[in-house]
Amino acid sequence: MQGTMEKIDDDTYELFFGPAHPGSGNFSVKLKVDGERIVSARADPGYLHRGFEKLMEYRLPLQNAVLSDRICVLESLAWNLVHAEAVDELMGVEVPERAKYIRVIMAELSRIQSHLIWYGIISIGTGFDTGFKLAFGYRDFILDLFELITGGRVYPAGYICPGGVRRDLPESAEEKILNVLDKIGKMIDFERAENPANLARLKDVGILNLKDAIRLGATGPVLRASGLKTDVRKEEPYEVYDRFDFEIPVRKEGDAYARFQIGLEEMEQSVGIIKQALKDLPDGDFIAKEFSKPKLNMKIPEGEAYIRNEIGRGEAGVYMVSDGGIKPYRVKIRGPSFLHIIPVLEFLLRDAQIADVPAIYWSLNGCPADIDR
Repeated sequence: MQGTMEKIDDDTYELFFGPAHPGSGNFSVKLKVDGERIVSARADPGYLHRGFEKLMEYRLPLQNAVLSDRICVLESLAWNLVHAEAVDELMGVEVPERAKYIRVIMAELSRIQSHLIWYGIISIGTGFDTGFKLAFGYRDFILDLFELITGGRVYPAGYICPGGVRRDLPESAEEKILNVLDKIGKMIDFERAENPANLARLKDVGILNLKDAIRLGATGPVLRASGLKTDVRKEEPYEVYDRFDFEIPVRKEGDAYARFQIGLEEMEQSVGIIKQALKDLPDGDFIAKEFSKPKLNMKIPEGEAYIRNEIGRGEAGVYMVSDGGIKPYRVKIRGPSFLHIIPVLEFLLRDAQIADVPAIYWSLNGCPADIDR
């Protein structure tokens, strides 16, 4: 672990986890330690602040579609979708059926590659180098699809945009997506086998019971791993999620290993959703007529909208207000990582061992860019 240690008293030292630490990204945790035991932890974000919400108030909706890529680079398309839906609702746009199916396909591919990043980072953080290489190798197959469909590998340049999607699926896309899903299915089967390294580093580590998970505001995989069966895609379906058959993975252990397993099961469900969407994909337009040839002076009707989606890390929301101009008057982003990596992480690190910090931290699957938006 990188960082500096400063003596506080005869028994207690202050140890910094990050921000240069490869297991923390642009984020730091100040640990007060007594020997190998953590007495308390204080999250220290702010190393990556870029002011997305204020930037969006000075830009047109189509410019903000591209900007939404950057809210969390680890799942750009998911943030594309939340932003696009907020604009759609304010403008009263009817998104074509084909565009809704393509949006779901891309959002679920984004969820899979996001979870693969999660597995890769938690593997390298706990000393399992093979798991890191495996996860990032399979993620590249999905990035190839993103490049084919959106033109970009990591940043899709606002592919999911107000009114639909920026361009239709290429003719070869369906076959290539199915081939990649078969490969992902094999990787899931491989990861499902009980790995002694994962069991030793993750089992019974960072236990978060359901009561505390709710109290601290956990959502998504973190909350489901503690026993609550909840998912916005099921409870308040958006796009065409109500037309697909899929399950909500849930476990009761609440430890780092349970969170790890939830992610595996969610990837499997995403594979099923994408296959159903491809099978039922209708013909028609891929973007609403209002946005097929957008005008720079297109006004957003006065009003407000709040959209919430189930992204890879949990519940994401965008609150948007318009005063009738061509740019949003106010934008507020609600990301899942803020609560997971500040109150939840601080709570779980109390009385934990220093060696378990990477396992606990990455089992929460945080995104520093989301925290410092």
